[in-house]
Amino acid sequence: MLCVLSIGFVLKLASGIFIPLVIAWFMLQIFNPVIALGRKIKLPPAVNLVLVFTVFFGVCYIGVIFCAAQAVELERIFTEYDSKIHEMIVNTINVLQIPPEVVADINWIDILVRYLRDISESVYAIFNQIFLILIFFMFMLLEAPSLNNKINMAFSSPTGGKIKNIMSSISHEISSYLGALTLIGMATGVCVWIVLAIMGVELAAGWAVLAFLLNYIPNVGAVVSTIPPVMMAALQFSPGYVQPVIVLVLVSVIQFVSGNVIAPKILGDKLGLSPVVIMLSLLIWGTMWGIIGAILSVPIASIVKIICENFSSLRPIAILMGTGVVVEFGESSGIQPPLKKPST
Repeated sequence: MLCVLSIGFVLKLASGIFIPLVIAWFMLQIFNPVIALGRKIKLPPAVNLVLVFTVFFGVCYIGVIFCAAQAVELERIFTEYDSKIHEMIVNTINVLQIPPEVVADINWIDILVRYLRDISESVYAIFNQIFLILIFFMFMLLEAPSLNNKINMAFSSPTGGKIKNIMSSISHEISSYLGALTLIGMATGVCVWIVLAIMGVELAAGWAVLAFLLNYIPNVGAVVSTIPPVMMAALQFSPGYVQPVIVLVLVSVIQFVSGNVIAPKILGDKLGLSPVVIMLSLLIWGTMWGIIGAILSVPIASIVKIICENFSSLRPIAILMGTGVVVEFGESSGIQPPLKKPST
């Protein structure tokens, strides 16, 4: 327990180094199809590296253009609906029976400046981490082809084989999980966009992208992504309430079907994690690393489970982390069978 607490303290204290490193490794798993394509057509390593970074920067460029367009639209909306926003604030104050002098003493400009400063500092920190992420990602791409040879030279045959089995199992499980979750998130985002576009809600595309991104946060992301479009509908169609209620119901149904019907059928028992373990991992990593930790919480818990499965002394922990489904041990799973004591 002391060892676990010490590791957690180090991960929290040195989060500025570990977060870019972990994100770079997950990016390596996400770009595995592009890397595999380059190797299949026998591209030189340098050309394959350029191909991966071209795809990455292309996606980033599209994302920046989209975010800029949404920011312009958001500014227009706040300017257009300024009177409605003020009216909603007044109505909320009246409903909650807040004394007017309390609201009058609030310096809204100071609050706005403080939030803008916090946002700018967060953006600056993210850009700093992006630089480190790209450095780690580049070196991981360069090291990947020679990794198996290094393991063979560094460890004996049984130990090296076990390490390669663990790494292969982790890479396969995480890649398939992230790929399936991305497809589910894209389907959810498209459905949300169609509903909001039909209802005429402003920033429909932006809320759809938000639903797609928050889909990576288990359980909590679906709830959080439902709130902004409903608030936008309430602002846009006030004082009416029919349209906001319809938006709330339809978006909630989409999130429910996506998270409780489609996701279990596609993901199945792919990671084999207990729901309690998923929530606990979400709380722990979300507290340690913020939003990035919340997104990576489930894959990290799966990695811990896979590692525990491959060591007999830690296998009880893996069983407790699982769903109770019997694991098939063997070469195809990448999990070593339990050790048997010789009969006397």
